Amino acid sequence: MGAVMSTGTLNTIPDSPQALVIGAGPTGSVAATVLARAGLSTVLVERANFPRRKVCGGCLAPAGIRALEACGLGERLHSIDPIPMRHLRLQSGGAASSLPIEPYYSLDRGRLDEVLAAGAVDHGAIFQDGVRATIKHDDHVLLEQGGHSLDCPPGIVVVADGLAGTSLRERDGFDWVINDQSPIGLGAVIECPLDDDDDDSIVMRCSKTGYIGTSRLGDGRLVVAAAVSAEAIKRDGTQGAVARICREAGDHSRRFENIQWKGVGQLTRQRARFAQGRILVLGDAARYVEPLTGEGMSWGICRAADILPHARRMLEGEDVCEGWTREANRMLRTRRLVCRTICGLSRRPRTLSLILNILGERPPIGWATRRLCWSSS
Repeated sequence: MGAVMSTGTLNTIPDSPQALVIGAGPTGSVAATVLARAGLSTVLVERANFPRRKVCGGCLAPAGIRALEACGLGERLHSIDPIPMRHLRLQSGGAASSLPIEPYYSLDRGRLDEVLAAGAVDHGAIFQDGVRATIKHDDHVLLEQGGHSLDCPPGIVVVADGLAGTSLRERDGFDWVINDQSPIGLGAVIECPLDDDDDDSIVMRCSKTGYIGTSRLGDGRLVVAAAVSAEAIKRDGTQGAVARICREAGDHSRRFENIQWKGVGQLTRQRARFAQGRILVLGDAARYVEPLTGEGMSWGICRAADILPHARRMLEGEDVCEGWTREANRMLRTRRLVCRTICGLSRRPRTLSLILNILGERPPIGWATRRLCWSSS
């Protein structure tokens, strides 16, 4: 399958599309696909130029895989040869246990973004990269590209521009509410020799300082994602804090020394609201709960897959804010409990080490391991 190509310049964008989607990550591309498949005139814009390199979001949960297939994007997903991860390996305090899980996919996030945006175009969306979008107080959107600008009054605006998105910066009521105790997110993709423990495993190294998760790509590189105590980074620096996590978890491989980390700021946050006027916010642009590997991207995909009835009602002039927010909370409720329980245990190394020693003797099966996997939305 070919790479995604922008379908023109700002001049090719309709004067008033029914839907304008801001952000061509997985969440935005799925939303654009769903809306375009339903016959709505849909424009997808992205601030970055494609192809782009991404170091975050290297794992996709079973629920996300199923949602992509249901939206007609399964062929695009499988075209990048994702690697199934069939075990979750937890390490803490020198103890370790490998738990069987329903397969997650380890994949190159940059390639995923590219093929899903191409999939949206396949289904009728117009795609433009290199476009800066700013939502104004009247819900018109100012689009800027290469010194040119366009005032676009869409029927609905779907905001999916992630944690670092800026499209809502001038729009009242959508401020971030950030947990000041939240860890700092770090990511990297590194060259690393194959280890027998991580060939088909998501590996999480856990300590009271934070945790580091890894998964193997098809080309042998390792996707690394970490949640690290802000206090530890301030005290020891990024490399020192990462080394502390490895040491406390019992990983003495030194594989994470001197790598270039990309920081994504404090993780746990949410918008003051998820919808207002003609705006729907979803994915990381709406809320980010400190996740297990693969949870955040999959949540965004599943929310985007369910967007159509809300979009139709909004286009008909209905207020969908309450329903949109209620469904977002419902979807996250159970997964948030699982994530917080495991992430909380990761910062209690003595307790987790004891549990892992027990699991090492009697690995769990059935219900216990199924609860680790997000299999459906």
